[in-house]
Amino acid sequence: MNYKKYIILLLIPISLISCHSIKVNHATMHTASTTPMALGVIGMQHNKMMHSDFKETAIPTYKEAIRVGVNTTTFNLDAYKAYTQHSKNNKQGVTYVDSLKTKPSFLQLKITDRVTLLSELKKEENQATLAYLKNQENARMVTGVSIALPESLIIEISNAEAVFLINEKYKQYQLSLVRDGKSYKTIDFSSATVFGYRLSHFCWGISGKRKVVLLDIIDEKASCPTNTYKNAEKAKEKMDYFKL
Repeated sequence: MNYKKYIILLLIPISLISCHSIKVNHATMHTASTTPMALGVIGMQHNKMMHSDFKETAIPTYKEAIRVGVNTTTFNLDAYKAYTQHSKNNKQGVTYVDSLKTKPSFLQLKITDRVTLLSELKKEENQATLAYLKNQENARMVTGVSIALPESLIIEISNAEAVFLINEKYKQYQLSLVRDGKSYKTIDFSSATVFGYRLSHFCWGISGKRKVVLLDIIDEKASCPTNTYKNAEKAKEKMDYFKL
């Protein structure tokens, strides 16, 4: 048996998969030919041998502002390559020279208030989205993004007392910057370049009223908590079993 050839064939899919992700502060972020437009959108992740893609399938309505965590980090070569793949014309004017000690910055954003996020998804205006999720075990939500912006905006967002995800325009999301308890600026996600993202999946369980309900949203690599399931139908089966 040609072991060298076998090892090469084994490594090919691993190397291809690694091309679809980057490491940012020890966290793995997806990259894809089509990236999601913003935090909070729902869609399907398609991973293939030669490319990966994220297809948005639902854009929930968020009437309450959702807290977002902000981390400023510097580009490395992999992150810069991921950025340039999604911004061929360098929309944000990022200047990166690998040999220079000083590197340009970008932002990592992640949804930190999962309680408000869950509450918003359960509201009347999102019932169609919730029904869709019950039938789509593989649906994922974008709960973290790496974004490039002009340096002045990066500094402004980093210096805000708090940052929230808001939904002031129809099917469009913005970042709200807060100072002294008041919003003083909003930034459209459309003005940023999203070049990396993290996904979360949905966990279903049984409510006190014996109904199948959405109980948690957790990282895509994590397992659902005890007595909750990625598959809403499995939660229903458990409920039906206990009715016997």
